[in-house]
Amino acid sequence: MEKITTPGTATTVRQVRTGVMPDCTKEEFNRRLTGLRRQMELNGIDGLLLTQESNVRYATGWYEVCWSIQAYFWMAFIPRDPALPPALIVCSGGYPQTQGSWVETLVTWEFPKGFYTGKIGSTVVDAVVNWIGDLGLDQAHIATEMGAHFRMGMSVEMFDTLRRSLPDTHWSDCGEIVWPLRSIKSEEEIRRLRESARITCLGIKAGFEALYDGTTEREIANLMSATMHSNGGSEIRSLILNAGPERALWADSTPRREMKIRTGSLIQFDGGCTYDGYFTDIKRFASIGRPTLNQGKFYDLARASQEAAIETVGPGVPYSDVYEASQQVLRNAGYTSFVESCQQAGMSAIGHNVGLDIHEMPGISSTTGEILQPNQVICVEPYFFHDGGFPISEVKNKYGLEDMVLVTNEGNEILSPDSILSRDIWIA
Repeated sequence: MEKITTPGTATTVRQVRTGVMPDCTKEEFNRRLTGLRRQMELNGIDGLLLTQESNVRYATGWYEVCWSIQAYFWMAFIPRDPALPPALIVCSGGYPQTQGSWVETLVTWEFPKGFYTGKIGSTVVDAVVNWIGDLGLDQAHIATEMGAHFRMGMSVEMFDTLRRSLPDTHWSDCGEIVWPLRSIKSEEEIRRLRESARITCLGIKAGFEALYDGTTEREIANLMSATMHSNGGSEIRSLILNAGPERALWADSTPRREMKIRTGSLIQFDGGCTYDGYFTDIKRFASIGRPTLNQGKFYDLARASQEAAIETVGPGVPYSDVYEASQQVLRNAGYTSFVESCQQAGMSAIGHNVGLDIHEMPGISSTTGEILQPNQVICVEPYFFHDGGFPISEVKNKYGLEDMVLVTNEGNEILSPDSILSRDIWIA
Protein backbone atom coordinates (compact mmCIF):
# COMPACT_ATOMS: atom_id res chain seq x y z
CA MET A 1 0.00 0.00 0.00
CA GLU A 2 1.38 3.39 -0.96
CA LYS A 3 1.59 5.77 2.01
CA ILE A 4 2.43 9.46 1.79
CA THR A 5 2.60 11.73 4.84
CA THR A 6 2.14 15.43 4.20
CA PRO A 7 5.13 17.18 5.88
CA GLY A 8 4.43 18.92 9.18
CA THR A 9 0.89 17.64 9.61
CA ALA A 10 -1.06 14.68 10.91
CA THR A 11 -2.49 14.12 7.45
CA THR A 12 -1.89 10.84 5.61
CA VAL A 13 -2.85 9.98 2.03
CA ARG A 14 -3.31 6.32 1.13
CA GLN A 15 -4.30 4.33 -1.90
CA VAL A 16 -6.84 1.85 -0.57
CA ARG A 17 -8.64 -1.32 -1.51
CA THR A 18 -12.19 -0.55 -2.73
CA GLY A 19 -15.50 -2.18 -3.59
CA VAL A 20 -15.93 -4.33 -0.47
CA MET A 21 -19.74 -4.43 -0.09
CA PRO A 22 -20.31 -1.01 -1.69
CA ASP A 23 -23.69 0.73 -1.74
CA CYS A 24 -23.79 0.92 -5.54
CA THR A 25 -22.17 -0.72 -8.53
CA LYS A 26 -18.92 0.58 -10.00
CA GLU A 27 -20.86 1.62 -13.11
CA GLU A 28 -23.31 3.60 -10.99
CA PHE A 29 -20.46 5.25 -9.09
CA ASN A 30 -18.78 6.29 -12.33
CA ARG A 31 -22.06 7.66 -13.68
CA ARG A 32 -22.58 9.76 -10.56
CA LEU A 33 -18.98 10.99 -10.56
CA THR A 34 -19.21 12.00 -14.21
CA GLY A 35 -22.52 13.73 -13.57
CA LEU A 36 -21.21 15.71 -10.60
CA ARG A 37 -18.23 16.84 -12.63
CA ARG A 38 -20.49 17.86 -15.48
CA GLN A 39 -22.62 19.93 -13.10
CA MET A 40 -19.48 21.55 -11.70
CA GLU A 41 -18.42 22.47 -15.23
CA LEU A 42 -21.83 24.01 -15.96
CA ASN A 43 -21.74 26.06 -12.76
CA GLY A 44 -18.09 27.13 -12.77
CA ILE A 45 -17.17 25.06 -9.70
CA ASP A 46 -13.67 23.61 -9.31
CA GLY A 47 -14.22 21.25 -6.39
CA LEU A 48 -16.97 19.74 -4.28
CA LEU A 49 -16.56 19.22 -0.52
CA LEU A 50 -19.32 16.92 0.74
CA THR A 51 -19.91 16.46 4.48
CA GLN A 52 -23.59 15.43 4.79
CA GLU A 53 -24.11 11.68 5.14
CA SER A 54 -26.52 11.25 2.23
CA ASN A 55 -24.34 13.32 -0.12
CA VAL A 56 -21.17 11.39 0.76
CA ARG A 57 -23.03 8.10 0.36
CA TYR A 58 -24.42 9.12 -3.02
CA ALA A 59 -21.10 10.38 -4.38
CA THR A 60 -18.82 7.59 -3.13
CA GLY A 61 -20.96 4.46 -2.72
CA TRP A 62 -19.93 4.29 0.96
CA TYR A 63 -21.98 4.17 4.13
CA GLU A 64 -21.52 3.02 7.71
CA VAL A 65 -23.53 3.20 10.91
CA CYS A 66 -20.68 5.14 12.57
CA TRP A 67 -22.08 8.32 11.01
CA SER A 68 -24.08 8.55 14.24
CA ILE A 69 -20.84 9.41 16.10
CA GLN A 70 -20.64 13.15 15.52
CA ALA A 71 -16.90 13.47 16.22
CA TYR A 72 -15.79 11.25 13.33
CA PHE A 73 -16.34 13.85 10.55
CA TRP A 74 -16.53 11.81 7.35
CA MET A 75 -16.12 13.86 4.16
CA ALA A 76 -15.52 13.52 0.44
CA PHE A 77 -13.74 15.87 -1.92
CA ILE A 78 -14.39 15.67 -5.66
CA PRO A 79 -12.35 17.82 -8.05
CA ARG A 80 -13.94 18.87 -11.31
CA ASP A 81 -10.79 17.92 -13.26
CA PRO A 82 -10.97 14.18 -14.16
CA ALA A 83 -7.16 14.08 -13.90
CA LEU A 84 -7.44 14.70 -10.15
CA PRO A 85 -8.70 11.87 -7.90
CA PRO A 86 -11.79 12.02 -5.68
CA ALA A 87 -10.94 11.34 -2.04
CA LEU A 88 -12.56 10.30 1.21
CA ILE A 89 -11.41 12.33 4.24
CA VAL A 90 -11.81 10.36 7.49
CA CYS A 91 -10.29 9.78 10.91
CA SER A 92 -7.40 7.32 10.93
CA GLY A 93 -9.48 4.72 12.77
CA GLY A 94 -12.03 4.79 9.97
CA TYR A 95 -9.70 3.32 7.38
CA PRO A 96 -11.06 -0.27 7.38
CA GLN A 97 -14.68 0.76 6.80
CA THR A 98 -13.85 2.95 3.81
CA GLN A 99 -12.98 -0.12 1.75
CA GLY A 100 -16.73 -0.24 1.12
CA SER A 101 -16.41 2.80 -1.12
CA TRP A 102 -15.33 2.96 -4.75
CA VAL A 103 -12.99 5.89 -3.95
CA GLU A 104 -9.37 4.77 -4.08
CA THR A 105 -7.77 7.79 -2.40
CA LEU A 106 -8.06 8.13 1.37
CA VAL A 107 -7.00 11.22 3.32
CA THR A 108 -6.85 10.56 7.07
CA TRP A 109 -6.42 12.75 10.13
CA GLU A 110 -5.41 11.80 13.66
CA PHE A 111 -7.55 12.11 16.77
CA PRO A 112 -6.16 14.32 19.56
CA LYS A 113 -5.37 12.89 22.99
CA GLY A 114 -8.61 11.63 24.42
CA PHE A 115 -9.66 10.02 21.11
CA TYR A 116 -13.17 11.16 20.12
CA THR A 117 -13.69 12.77 23.55
CA GLY A 118 -10.82 15.22 23.03
CA LYS A 119 -10.91 18.66 21.43
CA ILE A 120 -11.33 17.80 17.77
CA GLY A 121 -11.03 20.23 14.90
CA SER A 122 -7.52 21.30 13.96
CA THR A 123 -6.36 18.01 12.47
CA VAL A 124 -9.59 17.65 10.47
CA VAL A 125 -9.22 21.14 9.04
CA ASP A 126 -5.53 20.52 8.36
CA ALA A 127 -6.41 17.41 6.36
CA VAL A 128 -8.91 19.27 4.19
CA VAL A 129 -6.69 22.33 3.73
CA ASN A 130 -3.61 20.29 2.87
CA TRP A 131 -5.46 18.08 0.41
CA ILE A 132 -7.04 21.05 -1.38
CA GLY A 133 -3.60 22.66 -1.52
CA ASP A 134 -1.99 19.46 -2.86
CA LEU A 135 -4.55 19.50 -5.67
CA GLY A 136 -3.72 23.13 -6.46
CA LEU A 137 -7.25 24.27 -5.66
CA ASP A 138 -6.52 26.62 -2.75
CA GLN A 139 -7.49 29.61 -4.92
CA ALA A 140 -10.41 27.88 -6.60
CA HIS A 141 -14.21 27.95 -6.36
CA ILE A 142 -15.42 25.17 -4.05
CA ALA A 143 -19.04 24.21 -3.32
CA THR A 144 -20.27 22.60 -0.10
CA GLU A 145 -23.49 22.24 1.92
CA MET A 146 -24.15 25.89 2.79
CA GLY A 147 -27.85 26.09 1.83
CA ALA A 148 -30.99 25.60 3.88
CA HIS A 149 -31.72 22.15 2.42
CA PHE A 150 -28.48 20.63 3.72
CA ARG A 151 -26.92 20.00 7.12
CA MET A 152 -23.16 20.42 7.05
CA GLY A 153 -21.30 17.59 8.74
CA MET A 154 -18.79 19.76 10.56
CA SER A 155 -19.00 22.30 13.37
CA VAL A 156 -19.35 26.03 12.79
CA GLU A 157 -15.98 26.50 14.47
CA MET A 158 -14.34 24.06 12.06
CA PHE A 159 -15.87 25.60 8.97
CA ASP A 160 -14.89 29.11 10.06
CA THR A 161 -11.32 27.86 10.61
CA LEU A 162 -11.37 26.14 7.22
CA ARG A 163 -12.36 29.34 5.43
CA ARG A 164 -9.75 31.38 7.31
CA SER A 165 -7.12 28.79 6.37
CA LEU A 166 -8.03 29.12 2.68
CA PRO A 167 -8.37 32.91 2.33
CA ASP A 168 -8.20 32.86 -1.47
CA THR A 169 -10.84 30.15 -1.89
CA HIS A 170 -14.35 31.13 -2.96
CA TRP A 171 -17.15 29.11 -1.29
CA SER A 172 -20.74 28.56 -2.40
CA ASP A 173 -23.64 26.17 -1.84
CA CYS A 174 -23.54 22.83 -3.64
CA GLY A 175 -27.30 22.58 -4.30
CA GLU A 176 -26.98 23.39 -8.01
CA ILE A 177 -24.45 20.58 -8.32
CA VAL A 178 -26.06 17.89 -6.19
CA TRP A 179 -29.84 18.11 -6.61
CA PRO A 180 -30.02 17.81 -10.44
CA LEU A 181 -28.15 14.50 -10.12
CA ARG A 182 -29.79 13.11 -7.00
CA SER A 183 -33.32 13.91 -8.22
CA ILE A 184 -33.02 11.50 -11.17
CA LYS A 185 -33.07 7.99 -9.74
CA SER A 186 -31.33 4.96 -11.20
CA GLU A 187 -33.16 1.66 -11.61
CA GLU A 188 -31.56 0.39 -8.40
CA GLU A 189 -32.65 3.49 -6.50
CA ILE A 190 -36.19 3.09 -7.80
CA ARG A 191 -36.17 -0.57 -6.75
CA ARG A 192 -35.19 0.42 -3.22
CA LEU A 193 -37.83 3.15 -3.06
CA ARG A 194 -40.50 0.76 -4.30
CA GLU A 195 -39.50 -1.84 -1.71
CA SER A 196 -39.36 0.75 1.05
CA ALA A 197 -42.92 1.83 0.20
CA ARG A 198 -44.17 -1.76 0.11
CA ILE A 199 -42.67 -2.58 3.49
CA THR A 200 -44.03 0.62 5.01
CA CYS A 201 -47.53 -0.21 3.80
CA LEU A 202 -47.32 -3.63 5.47
CA GLY A 203 -46.32 -1.94 8.71
CA ILE A 204 -49.14 0.60 8.57
CA LYS A 205 -51.66 -2.14 7.89
CA ALA A 206 -50.44 -4.20 10.86
CA GLY A 207 -50.75 -1.19 13.14
CA PHE A 208 -54.20 -0.23 11.93
CA GLU A 209 -55.40 -3.81 12.32
CA ALA A 210 -54.36 -3.68 15.98
CA LEU A 211 -56.23 -0.47 16.84
CA TYR A 212 -58.70 -0.59 19.70
CA ASP A 213 -60.10 1.82 22.24
CA GLY A 214 -57.47 2.44 24.91
CA THR A 215 -54.32 1.40 23.05
CA THR A 216 -51.55 3.99 22.94
CA GLU A 217 -49.86 5.76 20.07
CA ARG A 218 -46.53 4.21 20.98
CA GLU A 219 -47.92 0.65 21.11
CA ILE A 220 -49.28 1.01 17.58
CA ALA A 221 -46.10 2.72 16.34
CA ASN A 222 -43.93 -0.03 17.86
CA LEU A 223 -45.99 -2.72 16.14
CA MET A 224 -45.70 -0.87 12.84
CA SER A 225 -41.93 -0.56 13.28
CA ALA A 226 -41.51 -4.23 14.21
CA THR A 227 -43.51 -5.28 11.14
CA MET A 228 -41.40 -3.07 8.88
CA HIS A 229 -38.18 -4.49 10.29
CA SER A 230 -39.39 -8.09 10.04
CA ASN A 231 -40.23 -7.51 6.37
CA GLY A 232 -36.80 -6.18 5.50
CA GLY A 233 -36.88 -2.51 6.49
CA SER A 234 -33.45 -1.10 7.32
CA GLU A 235 -34.18 1.77 9.69
CA ILE A 236 -37.14 3.64 11.13
CA ARG A 237 -36.06 7.27 10.95
CA SER A 238 -39.40 9.01 10.46
CA LEU A 239 -42.54 7.44 11.91
CA ILE A 240 -45.25 9.91 12.88
CA LEU A 241 -48.47 8.76 14.52
CA ASN A 242 -50.97 11.00 16.26
CA ALA A 243 -54.58 10.65 17.30
CA GLY A 244 -57.31 13.24 17.68
CA PRO A 245 -58.98 15.15 18.94
CA GLU A 246 -56.20 16.14 21.38
CA ARG A 247 -53.30 15.81 18.93
CA ALA A 248 -55.01 16.00 15.55
CA LEU A 249 -52.96 19.03 14.52
CA TRP A 250 -49.61 18.10 16.05
CA ALA A 251 -47.82 17.81 12.74
CA ASP A 252 -44.68 15.64 12.61
CA SER A 253 -45.18 14.49 16.18
CA THR A 254 -43.58 11.61 18.08
CA PRO A 255 -45.89 8.72 19.13
CA ARG A 256 -46.42 9.01 22.90
CA ARG A 257 -46.69 6.17 25.41
CA GLU A 258 -49.12 8.21 27.53
CA MET A 259 -51.46 9.09 24.63
CA LYS A 260 -54.37 6.63 24.61
CA ILE A 261 -56.41 6.38 21.44
CA ARG A 262 -60.15 6.54 22.02
CA THR A 263 -63.27 5.75 20.02
CA GLY A 264 -64.07 8.71 17.79
CA SER A 265 -60.40 9.50 17.17
CA LEU A 266 -58.94 10.09 13.74
CA ILE A 267 -55.45 8.58 13.62
CA GLN A 268 -52.86 9.92 11.21
CA PHE A 269 -49.74 8.02 10.10
CA ASP A 270 -46.96 9.82 8.22
CA GLY A 271 -43.46 8.73 7.20
CA GLY A 272 -42.19 5.17 6.95
CA CYS A 273 -39.08 3.03 6.99
CA THR A 274 -35.95 3.14 4.91
CA TYR A 275 -34.80 0.30 2.71
CA ASP A 276 -31.03 0.22 2.12
CA GLY A 277 -30.92 3.95 2.77
CA TYR A 278 -33.96 5.06 0.76
CA PHE A 279 -36.87 6.70 2.54
CA THR A 280 -40.60 6.21 2.38
CA ASP A 281 -42.87 9.16 3.11
CA ILE A 282 -46.57 8.35 2.85
CA LYS A 283 -49.66 9.32 4.83
CA ARG A 284 -52.75 7.33 5.78
CA PHE A 285 -55.71 7.86 8.13
CA ALA A 286 -57.62 5.51 10.40
CA SER A 287 -60.56 5.90 12.76
CA ILE A 288 -61.76 4.00 15.81
CA GLY A 289 -65.43 3.95 15.00
CA ARG A 290 -66.88 5.60 11.94
CA PRO A 291 -65.74 9.15 11.23
CA THR A 292 -68.36 11.88 11.37
CA LEU A 293 -70.08 13.02 8.18
CA ASN A 294 -67.97 16.18 8.09
CA GLN A 295 -64.75 14.28 8.72
CA GLY A 296 -65.57 11.96 5.84
CA LYS A 297 -66.57 14.87 3.62
CA PHE A 298 -63.39 16.87 4.19
CA TYR A 299 -61.16 13.80 3.93
CA ASP A 300 -62.76 12.95 0.57
CA LEU A 301 -62.13 16.50 -0.62
CA ALA A 302 -58.46 16.27 0.36
CA ARG A 303 -58.27 12.92 -1.42
CA ALA A 304 -59.81 14.36 -4.59
CA SER A 305 -57.25 17.16 -4.43
CA GLN A 306 -54.43 14.65 -4.22
CA GLU A 307 -55.83 12.49 -7.03
CA ALA A 308 -56.02 15.52 -9.32
CA ALA A 309 -52.41 16.36 -8.53
CA ILE A 310 -51.21 12.81 -9.24
CA GLU A 311 -53.14 12.67 -12.52
CA THR A 312 -51.15 15.73 -13.63
CA VAL A 313 -47.75 14.12 -12.97
CA GLY A 314 -45.80 13.24 -16.09
CA PRO A 315 -42.55 14.04 -17.92
CA GLY A 316 -42.31 17.65 -19.09
CA VAL A 317 -44.97 18.90 -16.67
CA PRO A 318 -43.98 21.89 -14.50
CA TYR A 319 -43.97 21.13 -10.78
CA SER A 320 -46.20 24.17 -10.31
CA ASP A 321 -48.89 22.55 -12.51
CA VAL A 322 -49.12 19.66 -10.04
CA TYR A 323 -49.75 22.18 -7.26
CA GLU A 324 -52.35 24.06 -9.30
CA ALA A 325 -54.28 20.90 -10.15
CA SER A 326 -54.67 20.11 -6.46
CA GLN A 327 -55.79 23.62 -5.56
CA GLN A 328 -58.31 23.87 -8.37
CA VAL A 329 -60.26 21.00 -6.80
CA LEU A 330 -60.51 23.03 -3.59
CA ARG A 331 -61.56 26.16 -5.49
CA ASN A 332 -64.24 24.21 -7.37
CA ALA A 333 -65.59 22.97 -4.04
CA GLY A 334 -66.05 26.56 -2.87
CA TYR A 335 -62.88 26.98 -0.84
CA THR A 336 -61.04 29.64 -2.84
CA SER A 337 -60.50 31.65 0.33
CA PHE A 338 -58.67 28.70 1.91
CA VAL A 339 -56.35 28.43 -1.10
CA GLU A 340 -55.65 32.17 -1.05
CA SER A 341 -55.07 32.21 2.71
CA CYS A 342 -52.51 29.42 2.41
CA GLN A 343 -50.74 31.20 -0.45
CA GLN A 344 -50.63 34.51 1.41
CA ALA A 345 -49.12 32.73 4.42
CA GLY A 346 -46.45 31.10 2.24
CA MET A 347 -48.02 27.65 2.56
CA SER A 348 -48.08 26.87 -1.15
CA ALA A 349 -46.15 23.58 -1.19
CA ILE A 350 -47.81 20.17 -1.49
CA GLY A 351 -44.87 17.79 -1.66
CA HIS A 352 -41.24 17.08 -2.39
CA ASN A 353 -38.79 14.67 -3.96
CA VAL A 354 -37.61 11.69 -1.92
CA GLY A 355 -34.58 9.39 -1.88
CA LEU A 356 -31.59 9.13 0.45
CA ASP A 357 -33.18 12.04 2.33
CA ILE A 358 -36.85 12.16 3.20
CA HIS A 359 -37.19 15.69 1.78
CA GLU A 360 -35.21 16.28 -1.39
CA MET A 361 -35.32 19.06 -3.92
CA PRO A 362 -37.07 20.32 -5.91
CA GLY A 363 -40.34 20.62 -4.02
CA ILE A 364 -43.87 20.75 -5.40
CA SER A 365 -45.15 24.31 -4.97
CA SER A 366 -46.76 27.23 -6.74
CA THR A 367 -43.33 28.80 -7.31
CA THR A 368 -41.29 25.77 -8.43
CA GLY A 369 -40.14 26.39 -11.97
CA GLU A 370 -38.48 23.03 -12.59
CA ILE A 371 -39.96 20.44 -14.96
CA LEU A 372 -40.78 16.87 -13.96
CA GLN A 373 -38.41 14.34 -15.52
CA PRO A 374 -38.53 10.56 -15.94
CA ASN A 375 -37.17 8.60 -12.97
CA GLN A 376 -37.87 11.31 -10.43
CA VAL A 377 -39.80 10.09 -7.37
CA ILE A 378 -42.00 12.67 -5.69
CA CYS A 379 -44.24 12.66 -2.63
CA VAL A 380 -47.61 14.28 -3.37
CA GLU A 381 -49.40 15.51 -0.23
CA PRO A 382 -51.93 18.34 -0.63
CA TYR A 383 -53.89 19.12 2.53
CA PHE A 384 -57.15 20.64 3.63
CA PHE A 385 -58.18 22.15 6.96
CA HIS A 386 -61.53 21.35 8.57
CA ASP A 387 -64.25 23.27 6.69
CA GLY A 388 -61.62 25.40 5.00
CA GLY A 389 -60.70 27.08 8.27
CA PHE A 390 -57.51 29.08 8.59
CA PRO A 391 -55.06 29.42 10.30
CA ILE A 392 -54.32 25.89 11.46
CA SER A 393 -54.26 26.97 15.10
CA GLU A 394 -58.00 27.65 14.90
CA VAL A 395 -59.28 24.51 13.14
CA LYS A 396 -60.38 21.06 14.34
CA ASN A 397 -58.43 18.85 12.01
CA LYS A 398 -56.16 18.61 9.02
CA TYR A 399 -56.87 16.11 6.24
CA GLY A 400 -54.74 14.67 3.47
CA LEU A 401 -53.00 11.71 1.90
CA GLU A 402 -49.43 11.31 0.80
CA ASP A 403 -48.13 8.92 -1.83
CA MET A 404 -44.82 8.28 -3.54
CA VAL A 405 -45.12 8.75 -7.30
CA LEU A 406 -42.57 7.72 -9.92
CA VAL A 407 -42.41 9.86 -13.06
CA THR A 408 -42.27 7.47 -16.02
CA ASN A 409 -41.67 8.07 -19.72
CA GLU A 410 -45.42 7.83 -20.33
CA GLY A 411 -46.88 9.34 -17.15
CA ASN A 412 -46.55 8.09 -13.59
CA GLU A 413 -46.66 5.09 -11.28
CA ILE A 414 -47.83 5.24 -7.67
CA LEU A 415 -45.31 3.29 -5.58
CA SER A 416 -47.73 3.09 -2.63
CA PRO A 417 -50.97 2.14 -4.40
CA ASP A 418 -54.36 1.00 -3.05
CA SER A 419 -53.49 -2.55 -4.04
CA ILE A 420 -50.96 -2.60 -1.19
CA LEU A 421 -52.83 -0.40 1.31
CA SER A 422 -56.14 1.34 0.68
CA ARG A 423 -56.29 5.11 0.76
CA ASP A 424 -59.76 4.92 2.33
CA ILE A 425 -59.96 5.81 6.01
CA TRP A 426 -59.24 2.55 7.84
CA ILE A 427 -62.12 1.93 10.26
CA ALA A 428 -61.25 -0.10 13.34
